[in-house]
Amino acid sequence: MALTTTLSVQIANQIDPGIWTEMTGKDFSALPRQTRGNDCGVFVLMYTLSMVCDIEFDFQEVDMPMIRKWWCLMLMERFQIDGYGRRFAFWTDEAKCLLEAKTQPLYRLKRSRSTTQDVPQHVQAVQDRTRTEEALVDCIVSSKGTEQHLVDVLNGKPSKWFPLKPRVPIFMDSEQQCAILFEHLKALLHNCKTQLNFTNEVEFICSFLFPEAIIHGLCELQALSWQEAEEVFLRGPTYHPSEVEEFDRVIAKRMRKEATFASQKMTVIKVIVK
Repeated sequence: MALTTTLSVQIANQIDPGIWTEMTGKDFSALPRQTRGNDCGVFVLMYTLSMVCDIEFDFQEVDMPMIRKWWCLMLMERFQIDGYGRRFAFWTDEAKCLLEAKTQPLYRLKRSRSTTQDVPQHVQAVQDRTRTEEALVDCIVSSKGTEQHLVDVLNGKPSKWFPLKPRVPIFMDSEQQCAILFEHLKALLHNCKTQLNFTNEVEFICSFLFPEAIIHGLCELQALSWQEAEEVFLRGPTYHPSEVEEFDRVIAKRMRKEATFASQKMTVIKVIVK
């Protein structure tokens, strides 16, 4: 701590020689306090900005996520960063007014471009599929028809999925939606008496109730026949070509990294042996 203070004094004298007055947080009224351990940098930035602009400390700890985004937008959108000599050296009129305390800082800035244009195609494909799965799960959970169908198969209505098969596709990629559907089916199973015998509840739900619920949900949501919905279920989710390309790129990068590591390891072994 003493070394840090000494270094700070030296830097201060180089910037502006003379007598400096040391102040702490206790010297400022209504100073926002930090209670978490991951907001230090943002608090320092906001303390500095408020003092330089001679404005009130008009922020709180709950504002940190929003303020983080604001700083990112300020750096990425309000400053030119094309060129090493000009990186973060271009000040807009708005930024000048902010530093001269002629305007109050605003923590919400309108993006100059649509966010959907900046999303990679493979990411957009995942988001679209997630929304589709959310709609499917919402339909299953809220549909009285699907609930009645599940009660019927639990009470002995013939089903292709019982007795349990060794391998059954889950169909959905979203772990969150799978968890929601699982809890819904688990509650239904506990509230409904069934004559079907099973030893593993998780396997029973995933291999029997999951396909029955999803196929019935597809029938209602997409107006499909049972056979058509079953074919969609067995085919599984459709992946966009960009997702396949991204997967191949990630795997190739990982393999190159592992090959480089293995080569370096062999080199070290050879050196040690020699």
